[in-house]
Order: sequence, then C-alpha cells, then structure tokens
Amino acid sequence: MAMDNDWHSIDVEAEVTLLPSSQSGREKGITSGYRPNHNFGSTENPVFGMGQITVPKDEWIEPGKSKNVVIQFLLHEELKIKLASGVVWRIQEGSRHVGNGKIIKVI
Repeated sequence: MAMDNDWHSIDVEAEVTLLPSSQSGREKGITSGYRPNHNFGSTENPVFGMGQITVPKDEWIEPGKSKNVVIQFLLHEELKIKLASGVVWRIQEGSRHVGNGKIIKVI
C-alpha cells in the first residue's frame, strides 16, 4: 500500500488486556484480525489510531484476560512519535471501552 509522507505503518509488540463483560467489556473474546479503535487520548479528547491485532498461533484473548500480541498500526505522523515502550492506551469499540494496550516494544 502506497502512503504519503503523513501516514506510517508501525508494528509493536504489546500486552492487550480485555475488560471483563461486567465492566462494559466484550461478551466474547478476540483473535487475530480484530481491528478496534485505539484511543491514545482521553475520554474527553480522543485521539484514535488504526491498528490490527495479531494473536500468536491465532489463539483467543477472553474477556478479563491478557496476552502479548503484535499490532500493526497505520498512524498519522503526530501519533507515530507517541509510540514507545510503556505507552498505555484504551481499546474501544465505538465509544465503549473494552480493553487496554501497553507497548512492550516497537518492532
């Protein structure tokens, strides 16, 4: 895919934690190919990025559980500079907060 100078494809290793369904999380787990909203801002000032999650061995992450994954982000320049080890963000489906991500390392 050709990209202009403002967009960047970046892979990261991250820990993804899904909220339990009792805390507004998903009813079912996720696996490779899941593409939620990635909110690097706050609930009042969301800053969304696009990213597809790949779970090792196409396993599942169930609500209330965590797993290390690879996420391929397609991000605008301003978000690219925010990606570093330790960065935490909200994983959302629309406006619903369903989990959190934490960068382990930029690949």
